[in-house]
Amino acid sequence: MSAHSETPRDRSPLMPDMKSNRLTISSLLLTVFIMILWGTNPVALKISLRGFPPIGAAGLRFLIAATGVLLWCMIVGIRVKPRRAELPWLFAVGGFFTAQIATFTLGVHWGTASHSVVLLHAYPFFVVALAHFFVPGDRATPWRVAGIAVAFAGILALFVGGWGRWQGSELLGDSVQFLSAFILGMQIVFTKHAVSRIAPSRIVLWQMVLGTVAFMLYSLFLEDLTAARPDCTSVLAIIYQGVAIGTVAFTIWTWLIRHHAASRIAVFGFISPLVGVFLSAMLLGEPITATLLASAALVGVGIILANLR
Repeated sequence: MSAHSETPRDRSPLMPDMKSNRLTISSLLLTVFIMILWGTNPVALKISLRGFPPIGAAGLRFLIAATGVLLWCMIVGIRVKPRRAELPWLFAVGGFFTAQIATFTLGVHWGTASHSVVLLHAYPFFVVALAHFFVPGDRATPWRVAGIAVAFAGILALFVGGWGRWQGSELLGDSVQFLSAFILGMQIVFTKHAVSRIAPSRIVLWQMVLGTVAFMLYSLFLEDLTAARPDCTSVLAIIYQGVAIGTVAFTIWTWLIRHHAASRIAVFGFISPLVGVFLSAMLLGEPITATLLASAALVGVGIILANLR
């Protein structure tokens, strides 16, 4: 099968299939695996920023990721070239992707990895709220609302605990990271509609291609990417993000959104702060405060509540 051949599922249906299946054991394990990977992402990004400018780092890691996704599409025979009817959807998804990654990267650059991983994962709150109104059949149940409320309280605890002590770049970084969470919530809900029309791997590929072009152009002209001073650890961090996060996590994540309710998948995103907070302490020496622990604990309880019937 060639890279441009396709299966019936790969064709764009006239009537989009918005069906969401129940989570299976394999889907559950894949979701947890991805959330653990994403918990490592802010830490890896913070390390990569030691040798690369922030937007340039985003461009490099998604150049690697786009290459990996392209190779995957060629191996399994997924059509790479988009149809004309798919272009508006791909440009829109690419726009969400570019804005979200840019704000996430700058949030980590200006703030801390531990704050970033907690704040970014406020996005399930936005996914549940938006999906209730914009994704047919993905209604917010009482338990899901309760879980999101508890987890969101964990996010607010982080703000309340540090209120009055933040200043300068840290406050700016946290504010930008919260904006990134909102953009990510919109992106996930929009992607749920897009994957009912376009093969998930093709969406992942083209959003990364568009994002890479935007990031690289910005960095070359406004950041002076050529002045980067990478060392071994920053290069390895870029490669890790490109392969593990960009290629593996994004591809599986988009497949999961295609087959399952966006809000049910998103609530597992609260696992990532638990991973990121402790990795930030172990690898970056960032402090683990009582407020940070309470925030992470509330987030964990929220996941459990959100998945009860």
